[in-house]
Amino acid sequence: MGGTLGAIFGIFLSSLASSLLRPSSVTSPSLSTRFSISTFSATASLKQYTGARVGDRTVMDVLLPFSDTFNETGDFKRAVAVAREKAEATRFLKPKFGRASYVGEAVGQELPDPGAWALSEMLRGMLEGLEG
Repeated sequence: MGGTLGAIFGIFLSSLASSLLRPSSVTSPSLSTRFSISTFSATASLKQYTGARVGDRTVMDVLLPFSDTFNETGDFKRAVAVAREKAEATRFLKPKFGRASYVGEAVGQELPDPGAWALSEMLRGMLEGLEG
């Protein structure tokens, strides 16, 4: 995947893999706990490389709330639902980062941010795979 979104996913996934491979400080954590902790850690690492945050109409509008919810609740399904809700909400945000910030707005279109929507769809696909 090219562009900034590719770099964002690259940094995030590299950090996620590193975190998952590190020995855990929690005694025999469940897979869900280990994944939620690693997701939160990878998100924290990614935040060092981008100033984009919630409200900027980027993939971070989905990733940050997903990560926070998953870390706080340990409930992947609930975190995916939050991700979908946040992806939908990007329809009404003014872009502050990425291509949308300098290309201009399409008149009358209220489409979700493509990166936010892509992550939401990936998470939904993961959930379907886990449930199916």
